[in-house]
Amino acid sequence: MNIKFNKRFEWKDLPDMDTMRREVDAIAKDIKIGETLFFKEHGVKSENEYKLKCMKNGEITKHSHVGWNSWDETAINIKFIYDELKKRGSYITRFGFICDWVMGVPAEHRYKLPKGTGLCLETPEEWAALGQVVPVQPHLSDHMIGSPNAWENTVYGLKAGATSIGNVSHYFTYEYPGVDLEYDRTWNSMKAFYLMGKFEGTVVHSNIDDGFGNQFTDLVSITGWAMMERYIVEELLGARLSHAYGNLFSDPMGRIIMHNTMQKLNKYNTPGTMIFGNTVDYGLDIEHNFGALSSFSLADSIFQRHCPTGHSVASVPVTEAIRVPTAQEIVDGHLCVDMMIEKSKFIEPYINWEKVESETNVYIAAGSLFFERMMTGLEDLGIDIKHPGQIMAALKAIGPKQLEDNFGVGTREKDGLRERIPVRPTDMTKILMEKKSVALERIGDLERCLEGKKVIVGTTDIHDYGKEIVKTIIAKAGATVFDLGSYVTPSELIETVIETEAKVIIISTYNGIALTYAKEVVEKIKEADLDVQLVMGGLINENLDGGSLAEDVSSQVKKLGVNCDNNMDYIIDIIKNIYNKIK
Repeated sequence: MNIKFNKRFEWKDLPDMDTMRREVDAIAKDIKIGETLFFKEHGVKSENEYKLKCMKNGEITKHSHVGWNSWDETAINIKFIYDELKKRGSYITRFGFICDWVMGVPAEHRYKLPKGTGLCLETPEEWAALGQVVPVQPHLSDHMIGSPNAWENTVYGLKAGATSIGNVSHYFTYEYPGVDLEYDRTWNSMKAFYLMGKFEGTVVHSNIDDGFGNQFTDLVSITGWAMMERYIVEELLGARLSHAYGNLFSDPMGRIIMHNTMQKLNKYNTPGTMIFGNTVDYGLDIEHNFGALSSFSLADSIFQRHCPTGHSVASVPVTEAIRVPTAQEIVDGHLCVDMMIEKSKFIEPYINWEKVESETNVYIAAGSLFFERMMTGLEDLGIDIKHPGQIMAALKAIGPKQLEDNFGVGTREKDGLRERIPVRPTDMTKILMEKKSVALERIGDLERCLEGKKVIVGTTDIHDYGKEIVKTIIAKAGATVFDLGSYVTPSELIETVIETEAKVIIISTYNGIALTYAKEVVEKIKEADLDVQLVMGGLINENLDGGSLAEDVSSQVKKLGVNCDNNMDYIIDIIKNIYNKIK
């Protein structure tokens, strides 16, 4: 093993499990789960209780992500969505409230982060109102458990009646630049998981696509990682876990196989939270996006017909890749999904379920081997594998690439992405390889065309596949690439430019801070008197003038002298032109 730790704190300094249990037990007895309008309408005490009824009756539930900047705007919009769907003969079961990243840190640190496009709950009264506007159950995930503010957010969420809270995967990948609270983050997340386990019917949520799952190249690695999260949350901390997936699964049958795999790992038969919509296929073409919406929601509905797991089918508005969707666009998406749910009953009997089971067995057998190798490796590295905090911190310090390279199941051979050829490559791995092929074909002599050019790449948030595609293409073209990873600060960019003398910075952004980020980078470039060009791609948007929806700010960013043409097919030409101008 050749493991290098990116150690953020000394994890052996974490208190022992008995200390944690005593601390949480003393507080838990005074916490009462709130009663939402959803609970009152359906006569249940948790979302799980309702889901179990639906599973028994063959009813498929539905989900939407929501979260405008202010609570007032959010409340108006969720009422509109509920009323409009009811008027159209449709329904919605749960709202996933997407909180802004500033909610992931304690209030005294929030000034350090630029405000994004998500929901900010400013007062206890706003928290309490989450389930009191309409009879739709609130779900909490982004910047809740797994964040530095995990404990406070979980307590507020439970008191508001949210019985599904996440996101486990965020602990490993979401970052808060300028806020170094990794010890507190680990300790608070441990306590929050354990707290959730104290209440019957609660579910800890984890979207595998938001964590290391989106950085592995092999689907069997994702399977083994799901086993690891279950071990930490369920076996060590006593809570119940539900895995969501879907953002990065483009292949409809691949979605069905992965869902079947996740259900086989669900030994406590905990009802699921939701299946996420596939946003890999979403782009700037609205009509094309409707096709993607139909494709993934049909596949997800088919599996729920075959094996009810309680996972709600998610409707992702077709404008998701362009900007924050409007309330009407969320309604439109649900009406499309309704038709897919209806038609799924005609298709389910004709699926080759034996083949699905056969593939599932491959995922589980190989995934189990990956899990066992990770556990043995951790023990060999001196990690206490009975202490969830030590495991979490150590895994994060190792990172997905080293985990897959050292403990993965695939054959050891260079494939251009990892040191192992995947047993079952992820959709994103396939897309990366396809993009490489397209670039090779379009440009021709790609091998040498960027030789001697230095390029810095990074992202402003967790969404790094755009960056990975660009990195793969330009590295193949011979460029020297300095990958700063995710959540890169402007200061880190400038320091790296000075250190490497690179002339191009390529940043991918999706979290609604494009203009603010570009301004800060450009200002720092001028202050340091550097000859370097900033290129930005992804969602070039931001909330302006107190608005509740993020707007396209490409024109403002371009006025700063930033290239944001947002077409990675021409990234080679863009880099060449920048270097030619500098000469």
